[in-house]
Amino acid sequence: MVKLNKNILLCLLFGLFLTACGTGSGPNTKPSNNKAKTKGMELYQQQQYFLAVDYLTEAHQQLVNDQDVYVALLDSWFQLGETVRVWQLLNESTISTAETQLIEAELQQQQNACMGAISKVSEISTESLDDVWLVRYWRLKSHCHYKNAAYLSSAMALIQLNQWIDDPIEQQQNHDLIVQSLIMVDESELILAIGDIEDELTQGWIEAAYVKFGADGVSGAGWLQQWPNHPASFYFLDLNQISLNQKVAVLLPFSGRFEQVAKAVQKGLLTAALSDQNTGNELMFFDTGSAGENFATAFYSAQEYQADMIIGPLDKSSIETLEIMPEPTIPVVLLNQSESNYHQFTLSPEGEAETVAAKMIADGVSRVLIMAPNDTWGERMTQAFAQKFVDLGGQIQNNSYFQPEQNDYSAQLRQILGLVESQLRAKNLQQFLKLNLHSEEVVRSDVDAIFLAAKPSFARLMIPQLKFHRAADIPVYSSSHVFDGLNNEQHNKDLEGVKFAISPVELQSSELFESLPFDLKKIKQDRKLFAFGYDAYQLISRLVWMSRVNTGLVDGLTGKVSLDINGHFRRELLWAQYHNGSIRSISH
Repeated sequence: MVKLNKNILLCLLFGLFLTACGTGSGPNTKPSNNKAKTKGMELYQQQQYFLAVDYLTEAHQQLVNDQDVYVALLDSWFQLGETVRVWQLLNESTISTAETQLIEAELQQQQNACMGAISKVSEISTESLDDVWLVRYWRLKSHCHYKNAAYLSSAMALIQLNQWIDDPIEQQQNHDLIVQSLIMVDESELILAIGDIEDELTQGWIEAAYVKFGADGVSGAGWLQQWPNHPASFYFLDLNQISLNQKVAVLLPFSGRFEQVAKAVQKGLLTAALSDQNTGNELMFFDTGSAGENFATAFYSAQEYQADMIIGPLDKSSIETLEIMPEPTIPVVLLNQSESNYHQFTLSPEGEAETVAAKMIADGVSRVLIMAPNDTWGERMTQAFAQKFVDLGGQIQNNSYFQPEQNDYSAQLRQILGLVESQLRAKNLQQFLKLNLHSEEVVRSDVDAIFLAAKPSFARLMIPQLKFHRAADIPVYSSSHVFDGLNNEQHNKDLEGVKFAISPVELQSSELFESLPFDLKKIKQDRKLFAFGYDAYQLISRLVWMSRVNTGLVDGLTGKVSLDINGHFRRELLWAQYHNGSIRSISH
């Protein structure tokens, strides 16, 4: 099972590149009567670089202009990690071949100078390179293009690389990398590429990426009919469902304080199952109790009924019990957060806080104020946002908690926004000049935006007060928790200008209504929990596929769902903004 994120992918590409550097034979050489050259070249071709350098150094001193000796010596020092010696040789000699240029590019790659490495290899004529050097050439190009976010170019280099790889396992690893690169390419770029490519193998890869490797379970049918034997077919959802007619045990707290939550999730699961005409999955529901007291019984009953997968539990008590029990042999998808290694599909506030942090960085925000209610939820949101924002290179200028039961935050806001300091500066200036100067308080200038961790009531108190205290021009970002319905006009007016994450089921676009096999308008209550259950069902037949193509997305009601390297499902949300008492989409 292959799970890759962007950083892991870079490491794998680089690791494969280094492996290639030390495998196979060296360049083809001509017979020679020079004993040092003969012995040195023999050891070099046997990859005994430490022994080879002594003989090759002697041969190079005797045969200064011998290209074969020079390349072998240069590459031996490179394989041994002696970069200083490599640079020294490059500077001392006037010999320049495709191989020496490639080694120079590889040195730049090692120094994270991928732009320079790509520039260097663009000067190389590949006609004189043998198979071993071609593998190195294409691996370098794929790695550096990926690091430079030129994902299509990276994929094209990997496709070229594939023809020089003989080992089936290595070929499969290379296919994995092709998929990971292609999934990162923008759709518009794929469309242009489809019209420009004449090679059938490459065309198949590009068209596979365009239909997202059959992510919706439907669009891949036409591709598979046209390209039945293409290596990309291995990654299509159509060929990677776990099995049909699965028994799926769903463990939910149908009694106690979470009863209504469990029933809303169950309704979503059942609606998805009734709409599914292809897999024939059977859902079996088990009650875990009000505080997890029935979890063990439900858990073992699910296995006695020979379930193929377990979805749940949802409540923390049951999850804590699961964490100390023997691990089952069937897949488990938890519906809440856990420190365990089980798959996790959640509506966690922390996940949304991280989404907001990534969005702000993408929008060019680097310096923020954090404002949150002084409670456990506010602390969790703040910590998750701050950690992600700093990890992405952002800077937290101030982090403040507010008492939710208060109505007036003036004193605290004036301090946070720098108005008190501004007033003091003006007062000191007047005293120094002994003049009556007209001055206005000015909001601090070292802030690009505000992250507001808030639910509707707190947000409605905070936003008008921020505007009153001269912060109307500072952009405010929040999570979907500020959302209080599409038609709550007064709430929407109070939050004018706020940008926030929102799930498709909440935004309710006309396209969404048209695409669903049921009438979403009939779901009046707990619509987000219903969507959560509906999406959980979609993961049943897609789990193996998403594990293989871990950046593959499933368009769900709660967002675009993907599986990360840790086995956790992530939701990519839409974005909206309060505007003139209504809500408008700003996702595109």
